[in-house]
Amino acid sequence: MNVPPLSPPTEEASAAAEVPSAESAVAVRSSWWQRIGGGSLTVSLLIHALVILIAILIVRTVITNPPETIDFLPGGGGGGKSSEARMAEKRRAATVTAPRMRTVSAASNAAVSLPDIQTSLSDFTALSQAAPVGGGMGGGSGGLRGSGSGGLMGNGQGSGFGPGKGSGFVSIPLIFGQKIDARRMAVVLDMSSSMYTFLPIVIKEVDKVAPGSMVVLHYGCGLTDNAVSNPGLESTSAKGFEKDRIITSLLESQTAAMNQREREALFSLVKKRPKTFYVPSSGVGSTWIALTDEKLKDVDAIYWFADFADGLAKDRVEEVSRKLRGRKQKLYIHPSNPKWLEPGDPLAANVAMVDGQIVQATGGKVLKVDLKKEAAAKDDKP
Repeated sequence: MNVPPLSPPTEEASAAAEVPSAESAVAVRSSWWQRIGGGSLTVSLLIHALVILIAILIVRTVITNPPETIDFLPGGGGGGKSSEARMAEKRRAATVTAPRMRTVSAASNAAVSLPDIQTSLSDFTALSQAAPVGGGMGGGSGGLRGSGSGGLMGNGQGSGFGPGKGSGFVSIPLIFGQKIDARRMAVVLDMSSSMYTFLPIVIKEVDKVAPGSMVVLHYGCGLTDNAVSNPGLESTSAKGFEKDRIITSLLESQTAAMNQREREALFSLVKKRPKTFYVPSSGVGSTWIALTDEKLKDVDAIYWFADFADGLAKDRVEEVSRKLRGRKQKLYIHPSNPKWLEPGDPLAANVAMVDGQIVQATGGKVLKVDLKKEAAAKDDKP
């Protein structure tokens, strides 16, 4: 049997034969990359690179240079110092430990005020004793020169204690040498005829130890249960004051202890004096209005100067006592007539009743100062 010879392969047949070999090589390479996880690794690397890039952008955005802080120190009364020196003083002041003191009220409308503070009731400052409170508040305290820390004004010079215009000092007033345990005080004066010669002395003393203090005038000093319509205080600068019984009695009085010129001088004093009020006349028994009016609600103590010759009603006395105790106010009474010290005298009985029911109950005191001797001693001086 004759077998025909094989014809040489054509180009098409060769190419067809070679194609499976190339595809097999590619398949071999692809399966190896896939076997080692190349595809997943590539995707993971891309994702991590993207996350790192985003984190870098966020960190660069958030972290910025903090703004330069300016250590501001308010200008006190020292003056003339560089900002570096004031900043150094402020840092030194921060290391000083404030002395521990009894906290007192700081109400803004005190009955006794500093000359530069426009309030009806304010603090005693020009007094004989003072103690620091509040860690350097006020001027010149804590060894600083012209401070005024805490936003307060100060004008102290040198070390020690300066007259700072703030709440840095607790001042203890001395009225005729007698201590008043208070920082804010109102003054109630009996404006009846027996008191005329003493009133200029008392007002002068009050203005010396507490300039600009609030003073309330009342005709008489009784505490009775008489009803009063629309009780309240009026300013002595008002026109109605000249027609009130307080003034008409003063100007028409024939007392030998004070001549006409002196009575007119007293009228001018209480008429022009700032922060001076009066109770419109409704009888000598309405002194409770002067002691408990709302204008006095923020004071720590009331200084009441009177002869205590007018009547007292138990119910009214107890009411005044409850009112003052509710406000935590102390009552200091100063009898003008020394006869109240004589046992059995009517004045002694009245003083004893006020003392027992109001003064002691509120933590106040009866001042035993004879102003007749005080006035005589001053007259004898050359």
